Amino acid sequence: MKLERHVGGLSLARKANYLRARGWREDEGQWSSEIFGQHPLAKAIHHQLTDDLAQALCQRGWQVLGYSERGYVQLRDGERGKPCSLPKALRTQARREKRPVAELTYSLFLAALLEADAG
Repeated sequence: MKLERHVGGLSLARKANYLRARGWREDEGQWSSEIFGQHPLAKAIHHQLTDDLAQALCQRGWQVLGYSERGYVQLRDGERGKPCSLPKALRTQARREKRPVAELTYSLFLAALLEADAG
């Protein structure tokens, strides 16, 4: 699942503000974060979206088991669920809430964006 497709309509300025609100810094066309390192804009957005969506799922009972070097997250549903990827976790949570995956994903992102804009 390409997470960015749910936020593709954001302007470059809005994406930049979103990253800055999350502690990213722009330096000569690259974005850097103490947590994620230095990346081009698209990869920085991907890393931040992954983190924001994972944290939002944690508020719904999921646990983050860890991140790979490439920025992918492993999650577990509660304490006994099997480890799974973020897309699988989003599909499972959407099914649980009886809503489309894209709608759930966008609502989680929008909540993070509003939090970033307020901060």
